Amino acid sequence: WNNVAPNSAIIRIVILKAIADDTTLTTGDGKMYFTVPPELNGMNLVDADAHVYTVSSSGTPTIQIHNLTDINDMLATRITIDANEKDSSTAATQPIIDQAKDDVVTADEIRIDVDVAGTSTAGLEIRLTFQIP
Repeated sequence: WNNVAPNSAIIRIVILKAIADDTTLTTGDGKMYFTVPPELNGMNLVDADAHVYTVSSSGTPTIQIHNLTDINDMLATRITIDANEKDSSTAATQPIIDQAKDDVVTADEIRIDVDVAGTSTAGLEIRLTFQIP
């Protein structure tokens, strides 16, 4: 009997602190960069979420995950955090991974872009979930 999950069940979650908790969120590309380690080689991005530490009083913080190496946005529908909420897991519109652009290999450079900051939003944490296809 083997209690080890098949390769397709291997999941890795990367948590990135893109903006310090008490720093105002602003728009722009390259808020943070992440280099894919060998442990994620050949995996696909299967989920992406975000969390802020001070909610937006109006406006919807919106985040894109961009593979700078492949020159591709990885999300067909960007991560959003609804006004007065801290986490994208409860957002009315959930992110959609672009399945044609979801794969990563060792040393790919992943860029975190903030397209909408919202009002008075602070901090930004990104959760990326990868899985063997």
